[in-house]
This record gives sequence, C-alpha cells and structure tokens, in this order.
Amino acid sequence: MKIIYNISHYAQKTCAEMRINMESLVGRSQNVAAIIERKKKNKKAFFISAGIIILAAVLLGAIYNYYINIKYNGYKIEERSSIKNKNSASYASYNDYILKYSKDGIVAMDASGKELWNGSYDMASSAIDICGEYVVVADVGEKNFIVYNGDDSGKEITTDYPIVQAEVSKQGVVAVLLEESSSNVIRIYNPYDVQNKLLAEIPTNIDDGYPVSIDISDDGVNVAAVFVSVNDSKIQSRVAFYDFSDVGKNSNFLVGAQVYNDKLISEVKYLNDNDVCVFGEDGYCVWTNLRQPKVKFQKKYGTSIKSAFYNSKYIGVILDADDGNKNELEVFELSGKRKLKIELSEQYKQVQLNDKNEIMLNSDSKCVIYKMNGIKKFSSNIKGKVEHFYASGDNKCYYLVLENEIQKIKLKKIKKRG
Repeated sequence: MKIIYNISHYAQKTCAEMRINMESLVGRSQNVAAIIERKKKNKKAFFISAGIIILAAVLLGAIYNYYINIKYNGYKIEERSSIKNKNSASYASYNDYILKYSKDGIVAMDASGKELWNGSYDMASSAIDICGEYVVVADVGEKNFIVYNGDDSGKEITTDYPIVQAEVSKQGVVAVLLEESSSNVIRIYNPYDVQNKLLAEIPTNIDDGYPVSIDISDDGVNVAAVFVSVNDSKIQSRVAFYDFSDVGKNSNFLVGAQVYNDKLISEVKYLNDNDVCVFGEDGYCVWTNLRQPKVKFQKKYGTSIKSAFYNSKYIGVILDADDGNKNELEVFELSGKRKLKIELSEQYKQVQLNDKNEIMLNSDSKCVIYKMNGIKKFSSNIKGKVEHFYASGDNKCYYLVLENEIQKIKLKKIKKRG
C-alpha cells in the first residue's frame, strides 16, 4: 500500500507539474500570438502610413505641377502711367523695374510712374548698359559717360577720344572702346576710385582689325573684344581675351585669342564670371576658364540666326526660315546639352530670356511666355501697340511698355465662352 501511495503521489505531482507547464505553454503561446498580432497591426499601420505619405506626395506633386505649369490666356492691369515725350525716350529692364532714358536724363521707376532715382545730363546720342545695380550711360561719338547706382547723382568721366561703346560690371568698373584717328583703344575705368580712375589701357593694332564689340565680366576682371578686318575681299574676325588681375600683367593683359577666317563675329557677351559667348552669323561659341580661355561648347547652324538671347545658364536662338516655313527656337545649356526646341507659328520682333529662365516674346500686338520645359505659360493679344515686354519680381506680374503708357499686368486665366 505504501508503494501504491507513493506512485499515486508521484502521479498527482506529475500531473500538477504538467498542468503548470501546460498553463505556461498556453501563456507563452498567447504571448507569441499577441506579438504576431501586434506585428501584423504595426505592419498594416506602416503600409497604411506609407500609402498615405505616397498619396500625399503624389497629390502635392500634382498640385505643384499644376501651379508651376499653369497656362494663362489673359491679363489684368494692376498699375499704369502715361508716357510723356514718347518719341525721345528709350526703355530697358532694370532689376524689377523700368529704366527710361533719353538724351537729357535717366530715371528708374515702377509702372505707376513712381521714381526710384534719376539723373540729368545732356548727350547727343545716349546708349546704356546695365549690370546689377549699376548703369552706364555713354554719349556715343562724344567724350563722356556717367555711371549710376541709385545711391548718388552719378559719377561722370571725360575721355580723350570719342566713345564707341561702354560696358559696366557689378562693381561699377567700366570698359570703354574709344576711337582714335589711326586706331582704337580700350580703357578700363573705376569712376568710384578717387585716386586712380583709369585702371588699364589696351591699345589696338590696326592690323588686328577694327573693334566692333567689347564686354566686361560681372566681376570687372576680364574683358573680351571682337576685331573685324577685310583683306582681298575676305572677312576675318579675331576675338581677344584680357585679364586685369595679376594673371594678365606679364602678358600685357592678353591671355588668349582666336581667329575666325571667312566669318563675321558680331558680338561678344559675358554670361557669368566663368563663361563668355561669341556670336556669329551662323552660330556661337562658348569659352570658359577665362584666365586661360578654351572652348567649352560651340554650335553651328545651316541657316542664319534671326535673334539670339541668353542669361547666366542658357543660350537660345531663333533661326531664320528663309523658305517660308515656321521659325525654330532652340535653347542650349552652357554644357552643350539641348534644353528646348520648339516651332514658332508667328513672327516676333523681340525675344529675351529672363532670370526666371522664361522665354519672353512679343510682336506689336501679342505677348508670349515659354517655360524651359516647353510649356506656353502665357499667350494673349494686347490692347495697344507693344514696344517692350519685361519681367518683374512677381512670378505672375510683368511690364508692358506701350505706345502711350506703361502697364504692370497680372496674368490670369479667362474661360472661353461656349
């Protein structure tokens, strides 16, 4: 009986332990199931959250894309001012405002006619150049020019020879092409330097040809010039690059040159402090590394260029369609990659590329704006004869210089009836 009791006791004990173990296993199973369930819920929540984020991103992208690429077919006049002495004045875009100049003065103003600054002078034939806040007004054929920055009454310089061309940098340093009796000379002036206004002088050799275009870099350190000569009825163009830092002192400032045989180079223009573009009748060439100039990119066309436009990032042209077909408009990055190519169904008298990388075109009665992705942002007939079409600081506002008034317009969408 004792043995039976012990066996029964052992059995009872074993059963009790098994019940405890079973309860433990059940508990652990329940814990594992709970963990698995939590992971499923977390995974589900993750995918739901990810889906919401992706959907929100898509919606935001669609909204952004809609507003970025929205098309306007009309406009509203926000401000306007009448034009006085319209036959004697010329206009230019000046930062976010309008610059009006004539033979007797210059004024920077907004569309309402409010003056920001002005200057008075007496010139027979005034020509201007703008870079940043600085404006140079030169009396072409005479011997004086004035530099304005909006903070003073202007700095005037009198030269020894008649002025052919004057270009200004962002520091107010001016490159001036002067016409001597036997040859021309390029001079660099700093009107704001009290001690030494004449910084450098570059005499030109008549064998190099006649200087037809100069430009100065934004930082005022580099100057490029185009010389044209004709020998035995053959035209030759020569582009010279000058550096007025310590780099160019050992070479009389000349750091590079290129001869173009049988080709007319009409203009040279600094696009930024590192790149300069040379424009010819059938193409253009971008030079870089201006302390040791080298060709970065060149483009040639089988037809002549009707118009050229540019900013610090892009170069564009409108090709002349002699066969009566539609004109082609092309835009290239400075690296040589084509950014845009479109056909123009209409003729325009002016084209420009603003700082917002928008291509602005206008005829006498119509204005059009293309974005760099080819979207036609704005297209509308204009009430009045359009003389100029300029950008403003507002993405939806622009300036119209008409025959009798200046308008600041705001682009809008007009629903077509029917």
